[in-house]
Amino acid sequence: MSDPDATRAAPSADRRHRPGRPARERVTSVDRPSARTDLPARAGRSHVSEAETLFTRSLMRAQGRLALVFVVSFVLAVVLVTFVISGIPALHAHSIGGVPIPWLIQAYGYYPIIIVFAVAYTVAAMRTERRFRALVEHE
Repeated sequence: MSDPDATRAAPSADRRHRPGRPARERVTSVDRPSARTDLPARAGRSHVSEAETLFTRSLMRAQGRLALVFVVSFVLAVVLVTFVISGIPALHAHSIGGVPIPWLIQAYGYYPIIIVFAVAYTVAAMRTERRFRALVEHE
């Protein structure tokens, strides 16, 4: 005697493996190590000189220092504005539309600071990269 469940499962298995249909491929997480051990081919030259390596590392250090300076400066500016808001008691007595002025300053006053720091960082980073390119081109 045959099992009735086995005959029911067989047609669905046949549907998955029909000719003309691609085989199923299992997709796994990128966190798992892959079976692929070869490295992808690099575009451009395969040999990098010591000077290029030195210049690239110096650019990375300069960009890191620049980022650190801007992050510290931004945090100091935000803390300074916060202390100024909390240190002026006259601001707490007034409100606009029922909203206290310190709340409005905190809600909308930080955006100009963020924009100024973002633009200044972008300009400084572009200047650093432009200097790096000029230095590399002369070599």
